[in-house]
Amino acid sequence: MDKQILEQASLAQVVGRPVSANKLAQDNLKALKNSLNLSDEAMATAVGVPLTRMVVMLYGEPSRIPSKIAEKIKVLEAISEARKHEPTSGSGRPRRVRGQVEQVLREDQKELLDLQKSMGLTHDDLARIAGIPRSRMMTYVYGRTRRIPVAVLEAIRNVRDGRQIDETPYLFDAVQEMQHSLPEFIARWQQRLGIAADDMVETAQALGVSKSTLTRWLDGTSGTRPSFVRKCLESLHAYEQTRKTV
Repeated sequence: MDKQILEQASLAQVVGRPVSANKLAQDNLKALKNSLNLSDEAMATAVGVPLTRMVVMLYGEPSRIPSKIAEKIKVLEAISEARKHEPTSGSGRPRRVRGQVEQVLREDQKELLDLQKSMGLTHDDLARIAGIPRSRMMTYVYGRTRRIPVAVLEAIRNVRDGRQIDETPYLFDAVQEMQHSLPEFIARWQQRLGIAADDMVETAQALGVSKSTLTRWLDGTSGTRPSFVRKCLESLHAYEQTRKTV
């Protein structure tokens, strides 16, 4: 990042717009925060500084970023770059090599991110599975600790491999359901609840989603995550119990 900033500063001076390397570093930090969709507080947590320090770094007078903080920023840049390079589902294009991630992430960090991606989980889901606060999980994701405890990774592996049922209701079931298509998932529940295949209104009500969302799921123009399917499963089971008591 430092080389890129210096090159940009030199170019700006050539074209008559003198810009300091510190100002460009600040602008890049803002762009990185936006690309990752992080709040100021989350960005502060990610790089390991107090919120007040992060606010100054983002919006105060530009100054040199300390090397230790710069290393944390490089990790975030690698994560952001990897997300940009992910191929779309079913595109058939070869997956681009995530060189930056390979260079700056530890093996345990890479495994954690791979587990999260393969299971389609949010940071909140990971924290619930591991039985730790979300803020603690974020320190593992962004490398603020020297290592990720073996117990944390093992808990997530166990849920992935079916050796352990997570205490969060239906999360494990949702992960398993996502191995199949959404239309198959919906059809199974329509049959289980005795809902006609073309009854979009009752199906949407049972799933706890809007009719438009259901339509997009069925025609394949929209997908979802296990964390949302988990909410659908909660709604489906509650709907089933309601019908039994009627």
